[in-house]
Amino acid sequence: MMQTLDEMRKEKARRDAVAGCAGALAALPLEAWLLMLVLGAVHSVVAAVPAVGFGTALLFVIGLNMLTGRLRRAFGRK
Repeated sequence: MMQTLDEMRKEKARRDAVAGCAGALAALPLEAWLLMLVLGAVHSVVAAVPAVGFGTALLFVIGLNMLTGRLRRAFGRK
């Protein structure tokens, strides 16, 4: 079966979107782990900064990513 050029472009766009989502999903635990380590290091120097666990850091990173997406949409960055 032969695909048209438009169908091939749509298929490539779908593959790119799935790859982008998978990459973002794979980066979440790494970002949360790094945030947890940084906050732990700052906590050891300044007691006013709370030490957070991995779950809290993960929720914080997800929230920041959602906020960033909404701000990008609101201010026109595509």
